[in-house]
Amino acid sequence: MRIADQEWPSTVVPADARERAQATGVLVRRMGWVSERLTREERDDVERQLEFWYSNGYCPDALLIAMSALPDGTRQRPRRGSEKPGDFLRSRMKGWFVDESAAADLTEVREPPRRGQTFEAWLANRRKQAADEGTYQRRSRLTDAGERARADARAIASSRRKDPLARVRESERRRAAALESLRVVGEAVEVPPPPASASATPRMVASFAGRQSLAAHSPQVLRIVERLRAEKRGPSAAELAVLRNAVRDAHHNAGLGTLEAASAEVNDVESLTPDGQRIKDFLARAADDRLPLDATVRLLHSMR
Repeated sequence: MRIADQEWPSTVVPADARERAQATGVLVRRMGWVSERLTREERDDVERQLEFWYSNGYCPDALLIAMSALPDGTRQRPRRGSEKPGDFLRSRMKGWFVDESAAADLTEVREPPRRGQTFEAWLANRRKQAADEGTYQRRSRLTDAGERARADARAIASSRRKDPLARVRESERRRAAALESLRVVGEAVEVPPPPASASATPRMVASFAGRQSLAAHSPQVLRIVERLRAEKRGPSAAELAVLRNAVRDAHHNAGLGTLEAASAEVNDVESLTPDGQRIKDFLARAADDRLPLDATVRLLHSMR
């Protein structure tokens, strides 16, 4: 049985690592050490000391009493502000060794000021007390027929639950059937190209499409994307860094190509780099400030 850390009884002597962790949490909260900022070495020092006292039958309550008073009843001094929890614990518990001079050797210790108990004994006592008070309700057990009925119900529920992969395939099948129902039956009708006035687009849109086209057709970008498609996986951290650098370089080259294309329009330059010529081809489609939707779609579609 497990209980919350905040409800761990301070009279229980922990028996394993999990119980020691809960008992230490109770002690830390009672001592007000929750906000302490300790290094790893300091935390290990406190845990080693507490593990020794736990193994000698000390519970959190016994440790609290021992740190506040010596075996003869003399009050121990309060903790100094600069004193670390490990040093404080070591100095206060020194008087609880049978031979105080041998405290550094972790030898024989005195009887704890308050006797602890095992968790099983505490739990049994708590249940007995609850039963006496009429507040404890033991969990009812199923009969053999009830166990069989539960197993049958689980089998029926699992048989009606579809496999996740089957659900995805069924969804894809329905989507494909819906798209197939939209297919136009008959021969394809040739659609004449729209007039030149309808293909006019703003220069900013044309320049943006050209820059994105350069990034999409970058050899480095295409090489990485083709490799990922062939291997059917996502990019690793190293490949993602290379891909980002390749896109960044392509955008940089596209910016230079935009300047080159703009200069060519003004100065009638005939020799352009491939990047500059591609940007200029996109800018040549920009005629005025109108932005028809179909023209924008055609312009962005030509980036492929």
